[in-house]
Amino acid sequence: MKILTWNCNMNFKSDFAALKDSDADILFIQECEKVPRDYYQGFDFHWVGQNEKKGLGVLTKGASKFPQDIYRSDFIYFLPVVFDETLVLGAWAFNGRAQKFGEDSSGYFLDVLDHYGDWIKSSERVVIAGDFNNGPKWDVPGHRNNFVGINEALNLLGLQSAYHQFSGEDFGIETQPTYFHQRNQEKPFHIDYIYSKFQRVKAVEVGSFKDWSHLSDHVPLSAQFES
Repeated sequence: MKILTWNCNMNFKSDFAALKDSDADILFIQECEKVPRDYYQGFDFHWVGQNEKKGLGVLTKGASKFPQDIYRSDFIYFLPVVFDETLVLGAWAFNGRAQKFGEDSSGYFLDVLDHYGDWIKSSERVVIAGDFNNGPKWDVPGHRNNFVGINEALNLLGLQSAYHQFSGEDFGIETQPTYFHQRNQEKPFHIDYIYSKFQRVKAVEVGSFKDWSHLSDHVPLSAQFES
């Protein structure tokens, strides 16, 4: 199974062709527009968001389901999908900025994991991926949204970061960034992640600034699993 996540910086209908050679089974796309479920040939498309031009999408290569009974629209933005026997949770985390959508809204990962925890525990085939907008460099002692706490919570649920499993690198000192602030190559960050319960990571790829900066301030991150 191959997983890919990318914050496309809008206009995904035009940019979808750029991923045609990725051969991913599941795509997590942040900042994409809302389109019909069958818009992308060969994929089932699910979407959530407040702005129809800029939300969170999950594409699966084949039919999948949106579990409406467990979905929480006050989480900004997190999208559960069931694809074959795999539980999928897409993320475009607004963190503290979610409050602009209402005082009851949350963009904090720990709130989301608390709600979806039993669902995640119910399967050995789980993928959580997307733009976390977070990393250890922003951790503040005692803050509830510290990345170290998010990573620990995911680990306790049986999920590991594919990039870090494969590379052996530590969090916060990644050699391959996924985001370039203001599309500036001198301002690199690693804030996009693919977590899963799959134990064997066959390959991980991170796009280059040169190849992707004309489309977005993020580059695609993909992982190939033995499953």
